[in-house]
Amino acid sequence: MYSDKLIIELNFRNRFIDESRQEPFDSRRMYDLLSETILDKRTLEMIEIHDLYKSLDHTMTLVGSARLFHSLNTPSESLELIQAKQEALLELETNDKLKKAVIGYLNDFSKKEKSLFKFLNVNYHPLLSFGPLRKAIDAVKGMLKGVEKIPAPHSGYLESLLRLISNFGESQVSELVQKPTYRTFRGVKTGKEKGAFSPGFRFRAGRLSGGTIGPALPSIIFGLAWITGKMNPALAESMVLFTGAGAVLGILYAFIAKPVFDNETAILPIRNRFINSNRFASAVEAVASLDELISFYNFRQCTQHTTVIPELSNKSRHYFIAEELKNPVLVKSDLDFVANDVHLDGEGVSFITGPNSGGKTTYCKTIVQSQIMGQIGGPVVAEKASMNIAEHIAYQAPAFDSLSDAEGRFGTELRTTRDIFYATTPKSLVILDEIAEGTTVHEKMNLSVAILNGFFAVGNSTLLVTHSYELAEMYQDMEKGQFLQVEFDGEVPTHHMKEGISWESHADRVAKKVGFAPDDIQQHLKEKGYLLYN
Repeated sequence: MYSDKLIIELNFRNRFIDESRQEPFDSRRMYDLLSETILDKRTLEMIEIHDLYKSLDHTMTLVGSARLFHSLNTPSESLELIQAKQEALLELETNDKLKKAVIGYLNDFSKKEKSLFKFLNVNYHPLLSFGPLRKAIDAVKGMLKGVEKIPAPHSGYLESLLRLISNFGESQVSELVQKPTYRTFRGVKTGKEKGAFSPGFRFRAGRLSGGTIGPALPSIIFGLAWITGKMNPALAESMVLFTGAGAVLGILYAFIAKPVFDNETAILPIRNRFINSNRFASAVEAVASLDELISFYNFRQCTQHTTVIPELSNKSRHYFIAEELKNPVLVKSDLDFVANDVHLDGEGVSFITGPNSGGKTTYCKTIVQSQIMGQIGGPVVAEKASMNIAEHIAYQAPAFDSLSDAEGRFGTELRTTRDIFYATTPKSLVILDEIAEGTTVHEKMNLSVAILNGFFAVGNSTLLVTHSYELAEMYQDMEKGQFLQVEFDGEVPTHHMKEGISWESHADRVAKKVGFAPDDIQQHLKEKGYLLYN
């Protein structure tokens, strides 16, 4: 299971769940807080992790959104957990009564969730502290009572989530919102914690409680006697004026002093006990994980393409095999998205060749995004898919060199490739968009061969996107690797990958498309008068 306090602690370090915002879950703020795991930050940016999250996100709660985004950034390496989530998803899909109960539970929780986080984030004025506390208590009570209405599931993962929520209802912290609470010399306690003989004052959340009526009571009695004629009017008026100071003090205490005092001595201590409670944090995480499963279900229902629960294994080497694989981000806006079969199983390095804008990058991103989706227990957009757990995923693409880098672009890229290679294991998935750029053709070829031979020796799944057909041909002659090229229909790329090596860059076609072909250059020079003769 996940860390008990993941969502709670990360949120308080930098509030990415902010109930005051129009879009209360801030994935980019949470992204900055997350540490690197099997994917580094560069790879996450390259595969457009935020777009992948937006495409997959059909959660109903803020905590569910946070759980889903965290999962995408930190895919699980536990085959047992992944398969348990898959089993739970399949049970939700086949058990309509259970699914409706979970959706209803999440819907009810979402209505009160902002109030809960408003209280937990202390996003209120001390003079107005009673309302946020009462609403938060109502949210917690609803979370506990609602889970009792969900039918008992058969899958272990779902059963464990519901049990985590129920277990919080048996904790002493939960009794703070269900039974009388007392202020003691050792902090806020329940009646059971305080004991029968320990001194303490019962805490009541409200302005008109805890002695606020007492000072104003004489003035109220004499006022009523005056109004009803039960007492001599002159005497009653005099007594009202005489006791009025007590009424003023009572009002000042009720509306100013008491809220501030109660906030410091009872409300904030109650809040602190909640956020420091492992059982409360586990219950919130369980609600979030339920919502993540519902998001997977809704994604499958909303996607107008075939989705499948992939088969996963945890063998000694990585593989990824899929039929009719489609990009999970682009299919939402492109109903005619071109599918591709993928076979990464023992080939070592797959050489992807073809012109720019032919679909090479999309092909590679689709594989990585689908690997992540499968490795968090979710579906992938394909007819069929199976994959091995990846313990390291890396994506390198050309980047501009830094002014502080004495070796320029070549040094920048080479350092990145070095770091990726040294972190690569047989269970790694690596995408390289060109390597050894920024040097001579001869040096590029020699260094590329050394690098690729290293990846072949490791035996992981590596995809190399390259325009160097000479490099691909060299390995084809050695019968090492897999060779894929962009398929064309005349001059138009189909975005489908087929076997082979592309010898044409189609640079002239691209240059004409952007208006910078040789003829365009000549025409510009003529129009400006820089060429006097044809």
